[in-house]
Amino acid sequence: AGGAGAPPPPPPSPPPPPPPPADAAAPAPAALRLAASRVHVVDGEEGLAKMLAIILAGHGIARLGIDAEWVGGSSCGGGSLSVQWLQLGCRGEAWLLDLPTLIATPSSAAHLQAALGALFASPRLLKVGFGLAADLRVVRSAHGSLRCCCAASAVSPSVDLVNEWRKLRGAGAVSSLSALCATVLGAPLDKRCCLSNWGRRPLAAQQLEYAALDALVLPTAHEELERRRIRAGGAPAGTGFAAHFFLAFFAK
Repeated sequence: AGGAGAPPPPPPSPPPPPPPPADAAAPAPAALRLAASRVHVVDGEEGLAKMLAIILAGHGIARLGIDAEWVGGSSCGGGSLSVQWLQLGCRGEAWLLDLPTLIATPSSAAHLQAALGALFASPRLLKVGFGLAADLRVVRSAHGSLRCCCAASAVSPSVDLVNEWRKLRGAGAVSSLSALCATVLGAPLDKRCCLSNWGRRPLAAQQLEYAALDALVLPTAHEELERRRIRAGGAPAGTGFAAHFFLAFFAK
């Protein structure tokens, strides 16, 4: 009687991988990303009008992130600079203003001055930057037609995240906007496009995303810093507008 025998037992499962050593570094978080649909290149009067309509919409208050990209030299005075782009981030959208194109004719330059003047002087917009005074100084130096609307006194109310973070963590607490984002928002910025050619037209998709995020993370990071300040038992930064901001968004 020769019936088939029982099937062989399954092979043993491989042993689980050994746990990482206690001092192993955690994997780096993925960099922040932004959908292309939220990035708008502004190179004419129609684009400026649409941007103004969205940013100034509603009757509430909002944060407006401000950043700039340039070629040549450095913001600390190392050679002449050609500021190519001024980035604005607000209400989940980012606008990249093509400055050389927008100031190419008297008509478009006048529309640009009026648009920036309306945004930068609006009491309903808290202007947020990272080294904001330096960025504005570079813009004024590169484009004389923007000296008035980009004067430090004309951009108000405003706040600089470098100063706000140091108030919470002390001097030397943060070295870059990417480091601040990694700490406050849980992910850094992808800085590979930082030294790319900002004078090219059109910009590459990676450049568009990079420039847009540099402005758009500013309002979000400031909101989180204010939440942390309040959780720690502190008052919102500054007075006046900031106190209004606190009452509107955090004291509920």
